[in-house]
Amino acid sequence: MAEIVLAIGCAHTPQLHTVAADWDIRAERDRGDGIPLWFKGRKLPYAELEAARSEENLAELLAMPVREAALEASFAAMDRLHDAFVEARPDAVIIVGNDQHEIFTDFVPSFSVIAADEIRNMPRTQEQVGRLPVGIAISDHGHLPQAEKVFPGHRELGLHLARQLVGGHGFDVTICHQKPTVTGAKSLLYGMPHAYGFLYNNIMRDHIVPQVPVDVNCWNYDNSPTAARCYDFGAALAEAIAGWDGPERIALLTTGGLTHFVVDEEWDRDFLRAMAEDDRDRLRSIPQSELMTGTSECKSWIATSAASAAAGLAMEVVDYQKLYRTEGGTGSSCAFVRWN
Repeated sequence: MAEIVLAIGCAHTPQLHTVAADWDIRAERDRGDGIPLWFKGRKLPYAELEAARSEENLAELLAMPVREAALEASFAAMDRLHDAFVEARPDAVIIVGNDQHEIFTDFVPSFSVIAADEIRNMPRTQEQVGRLPVGIAISDHGHLPQAEKVFPGHRELGLHLARQLVGGHGFDVTICHQKPTVTGAKSLLYGMPHAYGFLYNNIMRDHIVPQVPVDVNCWNYDNSPTAARCYDFGAALAEAIAGWDGPERIALLTTGGLTHFVVDEEWDRDFLRAMAEDDRDRLRSIPQSELMTGTSECKSWIATSAASAAAGLAMEVVDYQKLYRTEGGTGSSCAFVRWN
């Protein structure tokens, strides 16, 4: 019978693979593009956001040495997570990730499983680079290879998970027998979404093992599952893994979050506490208004936390860093977590 021997949660913000001085590229967009920003369940224009946070003196955290120290600490934390992954010696990996119009555009399932024999990742074309928001392409080296790579999938395990999640637990799960690919004018990449590629490059590195990508729709809000549904999905996923008739040692990986594109340390700390204590009431009751834009990726963390708790694993926060890029607190918070 298979068992979850390790789970890992890791931030994947583009800021982690953008030199500190270049954070200002997206900072200028934050200040000037007029798009309201979500903070504590409300959408605020940047000027109102900065005014609301004026007493926090966030300008002091924009100094270059502070930024560089946060990057250094973040990469040290990822090294520790990589070491934990190698030491766990998993036979297979299940990645609970999310897509942001990278492999799903015209159809967007709430939950999906890629049950394929192989998973391909590759760099963007120049046309795809031209469709990206400002300041994103310079971080592509953090999740995309320089040349195409082919990784092993685990079709049989993926099909088993889908059968159990649908037949045993009532989740409507889409099965992808190969990685979906968006073509034409909407295409942002032909490889894997950054949620997955980041883990290949920064956590698994040269220790790639057969994998099953499990996608939770965090980004398309019309049919994004609630926090409660994500928690229950994670618990069902753990049960499905335990029912796999194989000797596999399974590593469960997730990525994204925590709060962004506005950093809210208070929210992050409470979220980390809730996962560490398996506070089901809190995790299942987080409203959608607190899970918008980049923070929506915490839904993948909720599922992973529930699966880890069901498997009897204990959570450890390896590190937590705040990557501020404006006086209003825009940027990304970064958590690095493992469950043993």
